[in-house]
Amino acid sequence: MQAKQRFTNVTLVTPFGEINQDLLVEDELIVDIVDRDAPLSDEFQIFDGQDNYIFPGMIDVLQHGFLNYLYGHAEENCTVDNAKLLPGVGVTGFLPATPCLPPEQTHQLLNNLSNDIDKSNEGARILGIHSEGPCFALPGAHNPKNLRNPSVELAEELIDATHGKLKAVTIAPEMEGSEVFIKRLKKDNVSIHLGHSGANPKDVPMFADWGVDAVTHMYDALPTYPADDTGVHVLSLTDALIAEPRIALGLICDGIHVHPQLVELLSHLPSDRVFLETDSVKGSGSPVPVKFEFYPGRWCTVEKGKASTYDGLLAGSSLTSIEGLQNYLKYSKKTISQVSIAASLVPARVIGLDHKMGSIEKNKLADFILLRKNDLEIAETFIAGKSVYKSD
Repeated sequence: MQAKQRFTNVTLVTPFGEINQDLLVEDELIVDIVDRDAPLSDEFQIFDGQDNYIFPGMIDVLQHGFLNYLYGHAEENCTVDNAKLLPGVGVTGFLPATPCLPPEQTHQLLNNLSNDIDKSNEGARILGIHSEGPCFALPGAHNPKNLRNPSVELAEELIDATHGKLKAVTIAPEMEGSEVFIKRLKKDNVSIHLGHSGANPKDVPMFADWGVDAVTHMYDALPTYPADDTGVHVLSLTDALIAEPRIALGLICDGIHVHPQLVELLSHLPSDRVFLETDSVKGSGSPVPVKFEFYPGRWCTVEKGKASTYDGLLAGSSLTSIEGLQNYLKYSKKTISQVSIAASLVPARVIGLDHKMGSIEKNKLADFILLRKNDLEIAETFIAGKSVYKSD
């Protein structure tokens, strides 16, 4: 049985604010939050947090790759190896994401990825799979040859190929067949993200009725319109998404995909409306530039602080979750507590896991990071109450 632990000399970052109390951990769970002078039995081992924040472990629901792997290639050990490394950038749970895959290889690649996930037993929790596509109106950086029309049959193929691990699907919901596709996926509790879409803004409430509950990379691959002949602003898809309270907005907060002032605009929404995601690709987290083939003939270059590009166009990001946290705090009008909601709690809620992770609260999993207050860098990461990463 795991030892009982008392984390003291810390500031707990909760959804309700920052509190200077002690955190009690037992059997992988947060069992209580108590005053610093509260007496406890000697069974609890004392952990001195050295006046750092205890911040909930970050959950990345859109991650195409990290360091040596692109998940769409479904190489052996791609998720296993990265799960061990991701706590170093603050991630305690993630969804490996796949791009628009070749139709004839979709089932096999998703099956391989699912089998790889089954082998993981160390590091960040692999919470399922995110299929970004293949039902897109606007391919963006994805291979346009791999686009497919939504249908019940395709939904069932994705569910079957992932062995029930499908947690999120990104779709352009204006495509014919989307309603039945979405409703079939919702029966398996799959989160539906609007993305790569040129939908009519007036249809957004209808999409929410169908089950769309999130947006993939807000402002990217979601076109706007010029002013009309009178000079009046024309309602855009992103305007309509902001106005729909049932839809959470995914944000790549690298200062490149979304202008910092637009990040500030989104930060004025209620805290439960925005969540951070990286859309990171192979090479992210690397200190040196990395070049890789996203799909045959499309070579991308990933460089820290400069995103991922091909021919000057964006193709995912080089962002890590800790960088996204730091940027969101810098660009937004949010407190560190409100930032934790975007980095951890809303992503958990979007994929239906907020009852057991995503915040520092009693009876939730003891997945958290020690953040240094002076620079918001990671001192140590804990999963299930166990230290899995410690900085030098």
